[in-house]
This record gives sequence, structure tokens and C-alpha cells, in this order.
Amino acid sequence: MKVGASRLEDRLAPWEPPYRSRGEAQVGRLLDRYGIPFFYEHPTAVHDRGRRRIWRPDFTLPTYARLIVEYAGMPDRPEYMAGVRHKKKAYAANGLAAVFLYPRDLRGRDWPQHVLAKIAGAGRIPSSHKGPMRYPARSAAPRGARRPLYCQSRGYRR
Repeated sequence: MKVGASRLEDRLAPWEPPYRSRGEAQVGRLLDRYGIPFFYEHPTAVHDRGRRRIWRPDFTLPTYARLIVEYAGMPDRPEYMAGVRHKKKAYAANGLAAVFLYPRDLRGRDWPQHVLAKIAGAGRIPSSHKGPMRYPARSAAPRGARRPLYCQSRGYRR
């Protein structure tokens, strides 16, 4: 951790996966803040155009029945959006639940609740999940609580 760094992003950078964009980092931090375990760019087998391929979705949520969360950061580029539409169809054809987030989803005062509602709307929320807290705090966790081993949001390895 860079102690003298003025920006939060600079102080957290050594503890986070190497996100490919600022939007992905924003989503990853949100999932981490609410204690939602995820894999970043976890290999996933997909049947696409008659072949088996390995794709690496932005986020895979193992406790949400392997829900895939993709961040589409360039909606103004037609060729990029054609690829996003293709991904949506391929995920649906493979029976994989996916949520796509766009830059407009990460704006505004209530964007965290909006993103969490989209994830909840995918219908994959486990019954044990109590929903998002209004003001999450790290100190709310009981003493000695451990992060799941599969959570890669901060690079925890035991």
C-alpha cells in the first residue's frame, strides 16, 4: 500500500486484481464492499458458433449460482456493441445467467443500489442473502471472520 498516496485508487492498487478499466474496478470494489465473493476473469467454457471456446467474463459470482457480470464500457462504438449482443446471445444459448452493466449504470447518487438491484433481478440470489446494507462497514463483521478462499477481490490467499 502506498502510504503517502493521495488517491484511494493508488492506495488500493496493490491489493486488487489488475482491472482492465476504471468501470471494472468500480464494479469490483462494489462487490467487495458488500461482501459478494467473485472471480475476476475466471475461465468459462462456452459453445459458440459450433465450437467450444474459453471466455473470461469480467466477474463470476460463485455464490449467486455462477452469475456472470460483464461491464460493457464502450457503448458508443457500434462494433463493440455488436460483440456485446453476441455475448448476450451466447450466454443465453449456453444457459448462463448474465448481467451487463454500462457506464450509465455506474453514475448518479444511487448507482450502487441500482447495480445490486440488477444483480438481484437476475433471479439468482441465494435465500440466505439478506440484501445490501444501506451503509456497509468493515467493522460490522464479527472478530476473527475470514473471507472465503475463492474471493479474489483483494488477492487474499491462505
